[in-house]
Amino acid sequence: MPRSGFAVSCSLLPFGFGLSILVVLLLEWLRPDVIPFELGTFWTVEQPFWTAFTDSLLLAWPPMAAGLLMTLIRLPRHRHVQRQLAWGDVARPGRIITLGPLQLLFRSTLEEILFRWLLFYAAIAGAVIADFVVLGLAGLHPIPWIFTEVFIPVADFATAGRLHEVLTTAPWTVAAAILTSNGRFRNSHTYQGLLGWIWSWYLGMFLFLIMFEHGLVAAIAVHIAYNLATLVVHVAITGVLPRMLVE
Repeated sequence: MPRSGFAVSCSLLPFGFGLSILVVLLLEWLRPDVIPFELGTFWTVEQPFWTAFTDSLLLAWPPMAAGLLMTLIRLPRHRHVQRQLAWGDVARPGRIITLGPLQLLFRSTLEEILFRWLLFYAAIAGAVIADFVVLGLAGLHPIPWIFTEVFIPVADFATAGRLHEVLTTAPWTVAAAILTSNGRFRNSHTYQGLLGWIWSWYLGMFLFLIMFEHGLVAAIAVHIAYNLATLVVHVAITGVLPRMLVE
C-alpha cells in the first residue's frame, strides 16, 4: 500500500490524540498567536442548520457520489463474506465488529472532532515547530517552501481548485495543517484498499472545506449522513449490517 505523504504527516504531527489536547490547550494559554483560531471558532453555526447542511452536501457531493459508487461496485463481491461474519461462520480467529447506526454516528462524530479540529490545531503547532527545528534557526525555511511551492499547489490542482481560497489565503501553517491532519485521516482508512485510501483523502479535504464554509457541526452532519447512506446501501445489497473482522 503506497503512503505518499505519510512521512510529512508524521513529521508535522508527531502528537498522539492525548498529547495533542495538551499541546493545543497550552498554546491557547501561553502562545495564542501560534494557532490563528480560538478553540470554539469552528463550532459556531451562523445560519439555519438545515441550510448549512444542504449547502454542505452540495459542496461535498463529488467524493460522496464516488464513494457510494465504489460501494455499489465492490459490495456484491463481499456479500458472502459479510453474511458469514453475520452468522459467525468464520474460520479465522478474531473479533467481529458490527457497525450499526449508533456505532457509525459515534465514529463519524469522533473522526470529525479528532481530524478536523483537534489534530488540525495540533498540526498548526507542529508546522511551526518543524519550521523552527529544520534549519529555521539558520534563517533557512525548507518546510514552508516545500508546502507553498509543492504540496499546496498539488493539493489545489488535485481538488480542482475547490479549496483554493482555504489553501492559499491563510498562513502556510494552516494549509500545511490541513494536509497533515488529512494525511492522518487518509492513513486511518488503509483497510479500504488503494482506491479507498485515495478516496478518503478527497473526502477529508472536502470535509475541511465544509468546516471552513459552514462550521464543524455541518461537517459532522455530512459525515454522518454519508456513512448512514453507505449503511443503507450495504444492507440492501448484503442483507446484513456491515461487519469487520479484527484479527
